[in-house]
Amino acid sequence: MIRGGILAVACALLVLCILANPKAIGEKLVRKLTAGRATHTLLKFKRYYRTCDEGDIDISVATNRIIFASGDSAPSSKSSSTTSVPYHSSRGSASLRLRSADPTGAYGGTPLDTPLLTMDFKVDDVLVSSETTSLSAGSGSIYIAGTQVTEGGADAETVKSLRTSYVCKGFSLEALDDDKYHGLQFSPMLTEGNGAKVHHILLYQCPEMAGDAEAASYQGRCWGDDVPLTVRRCNFGTIVAAWAIGGGPTIFPPAAGMPFGNGVENKHLLMEVHYDNFDGVNFNDSSGLRMFYTPTLRPNDVGVMYTGALPGIDIPPGEESYELNARCPTLCTTHLQEGGVKIFSSILHAHTAGRAIHASLLDSSGNFKASLGSEPYYDFNFQSSIELNVTMNAGDEIHTTCQFNTEGKSENTKFGLATDDEMCLTYLWYYPLQPKADRCIFANVDIANYELTSITDNPYDNREEGSVILPVALCENANFAVSSHLPPSQTDGDAECVKRALGGDMYLEGVGAAFDEANYMFESALDENYKMYWSYDEEEEVLSVAAKVKTTGWVGLGFGRGNMIGSDVVLGWVDDADGAYYFSDRFAKANVVPEVDESQDYWGVSVVQGSCDEDGENCNWEQAVSAEALLLSAGVSIRRLGWIGGTLWCVASFVMTFVFCLA
Repeated sequence: MIRGGILAVACALLVLCILANPKAIGEKLVRKLTAGRATHTLLKFKRYYRTCDEGDIDISVATNRIIFASGDSAPSSKSSSTTSVPYHSSRGSASLRLRSADPTGAYGGTPLDTPLLTMDFKVDDVLVSSETTSLSAGSGSIYIAGTQVTEGGADAETVKSLRTSYVCKGFSLEALDDDKYHGLQFSPMLTEGNGAKVHHILLYQCPEMAGDAEAASYQGRCWGDDVPLTVRRCNFGTIVAAWAIGGGPTIFPPAAGMPFGNGVENKHLLMEVHYDNFDGVNFNDSSGLRMFYTPTLRPNDVGVMYTGALPGIDIPPGEESYELNARCPTLCTTHLQEGGVKIFSSILHAHTAGRAIHASLLDSSGNFKASLGSEPYYDFNFQSSIELNVTMNAGDEIHTTCQFNTEGKSENTKFGLATDDEMCLTYLWYYPLQPKADRCIFANVDIANYELTSITDNPYDNREEGSVILPVALCENANFAVSSHLPPSQTDGDAECVKRALGGDMYLEGVGAAFDEANYMFESALDENYKMYWSYDEEEEVLSVAAKVKTTGWVGLGFGRGNMIGSDVVLGWVDDADGAYYFSDRFAKANVVPEVDESQDYWGVSVVQGSCDEDGENCNWEQAVSAEALLLSAGVSIRRLGWIGGTLWCVASFVMTFVFCLA
């Protein structure tokens, strides 16, 4: 009698405990049974692109700067707002296009799947040295490694090319037959191991190379008295192809191709390669571009235009956020054909002080029409193309805004070719090709040592023998260093933000087993122990993210500007004691544990642990066990095992009651 009463009480206590908190009991049960076997933590969440919260960072259609970190142990506090988060054991950053069909930055055109001809434009085993270089100034003004070389045939000046090197190489296509061809794709060909140091590659038209065998076979420095005059004249000319670090291949849309061959000026080309030798270690390089082309012509020829600011840039030191505005005015576009041109891609460009770049198309009255690209979190080492579908009409204007940070610099930052100099440029790919629509530079009225040409002039006409003109289209004279007379650049994201309700329950239960990598569109190994998965929904404007990390401590993931300060961060972990998980939306105001946002704008959240193999694959994720499953299992045991089995089960229940309900 007494024995039966004890068993009955134990069973009743177990049932009541389970019914009171089935999720907690299930989690505790699984954790007790799998203690010490977990190897990884899985964090999942969803969010809108724009949350209208000052503590959140918008998810850009261009580059997104990701920061990530993890710790070996979970915080001891059971409050997700705790500031006592253990120090990280690993951390890092990455740049990704979270809303692009190709997160690596390639233009999102249709990949070429038909056999095509190919042509390679590569430098030939160049030695890139960080040693002091002696440069002889020619007529015209150039910048190398941050040191200006004055014009007018001055004596040779010694400058230290500690980081920046430029190499130029000529190419003649005269060996081709007399047909016209269309280039459909340009792909980077980077020498293995040099990907971090090949900063950009440009192909220029060089019509003056015709009949100049020396220039057509030249390889060497891009400027100096010993450089062929033709080579010096073709720099800053009409662009045929462009690639920058972080980008992928440029694939033209089906309606257009880059023309070359008979009847066009692209029969002679000059390639310019910019090397950023950041660590000063000498290396050899044979990088370049591969062109895929065909004699089967498409309906339109592609053109490339660049606009923004070059000469006259003068940024004071110590500036946290210095804004520079450049305008390509109506004068530069009045000659466009009726119906306008289609802009299908852009690249925004600055150097290491650049923090954000925005380009906008305005009508002739200065009213915003469309974004031509926005890089709110610009990364010098991740410059990739932005897919567009914008029509530019005659009389439209192009406005480019760049924001720079010169904190830590002791001297003014000016225009130049070196990594530590600056530029503010927008490159646009469009069709059909238009005459005199290849460059439009907004310049300071007081530009020493530069000869500038009007948009209506041919930069190659009426030059003195031996002179070198920087052939930019000077469309307007004004001191752009003072931007108050220009309206700020706008982007598509400038519309009023309307706060929306979360797209679902904030927390999910028992979702560990539901994790399937195939449910995510993309994945990226941020480091050897941290893998990020994500999908995007442009219609609903929702980003879905999962992070699988080799740790049983805490996991952090943030969207920001390349460093911790100013980043929108989420933190999550599973408590070692009770198996409950904690998650919080935070904002980093300093290099300390981020503060919890007043508005928690994430949903579909879960944090679970599991065991994975050595490669971080084939994971078994823990999940809560429902009360119904436990009770059903109990009933089956009693019926099948009879009184003895039921007795054993109730004894076990008593122990479980103590361990899971009272411990």
